[in-house]
Amino acid sequence: MKNTMTEYKRTCEDELDWAKVDQLHEATLQISKSCFEFKIVCVGLIGASLAILVKLTDNQLGHSYFFIPLLICFGFWIADFSAYYFQKKTRAAMDQKLQAIAQRNSITNYQAQEVDMPWQQAAFNHSMSLYYALAALGFIGWLVFFKGWIGG
Repeated sequence: MKNTMTEYKRTCEDELDWAKVDQLHEATLQISKSCFEFKIVCVGLIGASLAILVKLTDNQLGHSYFFIPLLICFGFWIADFSAYYFQKKTRAAMDQKLQAIAQRNSITNYQAQEVDMPWQQAAFNHSMSLYYALAALGFIGWLVFFKGWIGG
């Protein structure tokens, strides 16, 4: 049985591309960690802001109980989807480098993954569901307060 695999000898261009792939991979991991931390900090900050509002308003329910958490949620959603977008962009850049290595080494059956993502898709993806849930709760609570069904 004949071995059809050829020995891989890295060229200078390959070495440079591999170094870039390693750097982009590390950046992608850091961005991924940041996305998770955004969610943790968002929930914690909303909880802390509500506790502060209770003290500042002498337990009187008002619009600020809904507006401030929504504002915090919105800010973290923007930060998180921006990070998610750039995470996808770094993955696309990694794939371009891997494709270049494959081409230089005459690999014709290399299957590149489609990782291109418009910012709209980054903003409205499943990983943002925490922000959607928090915003929905905030809006529903605000509506119930506005209708006078609570805190009246």
